[in-house]
Amino acid sequence: MHPDLLIRPVGDAAILIDAPDARTVQRLARWVDDWDDRDGLAEVIPGARTLYVAATRGRLTRLAAELSTAELPEPQVSTRPRVVTVDVRYDGLDLRDVAARTGLSVAEVIDLHTSTDFEVEFFGFAPGQAFLAGLPEVMRLPRRPTPRVRVPSGAVAVANEFTVIYPQDSPGGWNLIGTRVSAPLWDISAEPPNRVSVGDRVRFRPCG
Repeated sequence: MHPDLLIRPVGDAAILIDAPDARTVQRLARWVDDWDDRDGLAEVIPGARTLYVAATRGRLTRLAAELSTAELPEPQVSTRPRVVTVDVRYDGLDLRDVAARTGLSVAEVIDLHTSTDFEVEFFGFAPGQAFLAGLPEVMRLPRRPTPRVRVPSGAVAVANEFTVIYPQDSPGGWNLIGTRVSAPLWDISAEPPNRVSVGDRVRFRPCG
């Protein structure tokens, strides 16, 4: 086994592979996608530091054995990543609290958020929810100690090193700083439903 990977069982039909960073997860996901029995895997879900793989026990045993001696390829990076601009009204319930906890003014929080090029690192939590990496260090706050029962669709939020846009109404514990006012990044009626893929860039533009 690679010294920087740890495989843990998840029930009888899945494993969770821990990796040290997102780049290693992307390399690992590419190796799994190229595996000769990829069609036999039920689910392959990358996260920030993990890769979840669901399949029969036999396939998982074989995958783990082959991974122990595998050379992980470099992640596939688009030579022309899309750049999507999202218009945001900075009216989030936690905006002033984020400013106070970071020692910034509200205007400085907005300026930092809108002057950063975020990268789509992975999808998770809800269908179409892109985790956008690159949040400036000073804005990296933990999640709220008590999650909200309902966060509205389109809410723009920050936590740790990420910013997200909630694709639908759902519970959530992130710090809300604004509301998306342009077209959603996830539209189930569109084909494909996602406007962005891993490696694409997202920029936020203040509106209103």
